[in-house]
Amino acid sequence: MEILLPIANISVNPFEIVIIGFWVGILSGMLGIGGGIVVNPILIKLGVPSVVVVGTSISQMIGASLSGFLTYLRSKLVDIKMGLFIVGFGTIGGITGIFIINYFKHLGNVRQFVLSVYVVYLLLLGIFILLETIKNKGKEDKKGKIKKFCERLPLKTEFKVGERSIIIPAFIGILSGLLSAIMGIGGGNLVIPALMYLAGYSIQMAVAVSVFQMIFIASFLAFLHSLFNHGVDIVLGILLLIGSSFGAVFGALLGQKMKRDYLKLILVFLMITVAIYSLFQLLERKREVYNPILPDNILSHLLVEYPYIYSSLVVILSLVMGFIISSFAFRLRTFLLAVFSKGD
Repeated sequence: MEILLPIANISVNPFEIVIIGFWVGILSGMLGIGGGIVVNPILIKLGVPSVVVVGTSISQMIGASLSGFLTYLRSKLVDIKMGLFIVGFGTIGGITGIFIINYFKHLGNVRQFVLSVYVVYLLLLGIFILLETIKNKGKEDKKGKIKKFCERLPLKTEFKVGERSIIIPAFIGILSGLLSAIMGIGGGNLVIPALMYLAGYSIQMAVAVSVFQMIFIASFLAFLHSLFNHGVDIVLGILLLIGSSFGAVFGALLGQKMKRDYLKLILVFLMITVAIYSLFQLLERKREVYNPILPDNILSHLLVEYPYIYSSLVVILSLVMGFIISSFAFRLRTFLLAVFSKGD
């Protein structure tokens, strides 16, 4: 059984997409990363246009991060001021990324550009995490040097962890917003370590700020990707959200039972594997031809004729579906925790 994705304009098996989302959700929940770095190269391989892959991946992040956003917002861990600074500067980086994608879209080279960024980014990040894991003895010295450098930066203001230069959230926000718009990722794998190394946040507070800023940046970027690039397929986003939300429940349970160093090594292996997989796709030199205008399709017609309405619908529907699906996933997680606790 196959259905036509109304914006991507290709036929896919919906159960296959949900299953892909489920396995990506397991990895996401287990390793604490956004699923975009894994699922996006897979969707490109399946023939989904790169423009749609990036935009849709961002839109499903809105729903996927909603439950975490509400949980952390109620807690005292969120440094709202730091989060708002990152959102503000992330908007600048995100807008830049949107127009870069739009430029390559007109050249017909979005696929090559996105895959190239994946190869470079994942290889560099994977190698950095591997070296950081192996060389634990030098970890404290490195942190001290970075901390001293950041303490000498000008333009300081008061945050929850003390006085910090606004150059720090400016750097984090612009870079994470740029990468999110180009790669279709949440930016958490950049925001979290950057807050820890550059601003001295604990892992819990860094995650809280990351989730807080992510829902605003994801909503904004999904709207712009849809409006300017016609790059968000609502149907594809919902299918991925269903799978990833439930997969993340099982992934989180697995992650709690594994040692931190093992999780880091799995993350490194995953990043390098995806980078190599993306490199092989890049070497194929396949050229994309993407035409989102489908006059006989209701959603495509809505996008072309009323882009502001469709783009707003993307954000609203992602939030609503995210709330509904995450509520079911949370109940499933509570049930499984109760079952495992009885078993112990």
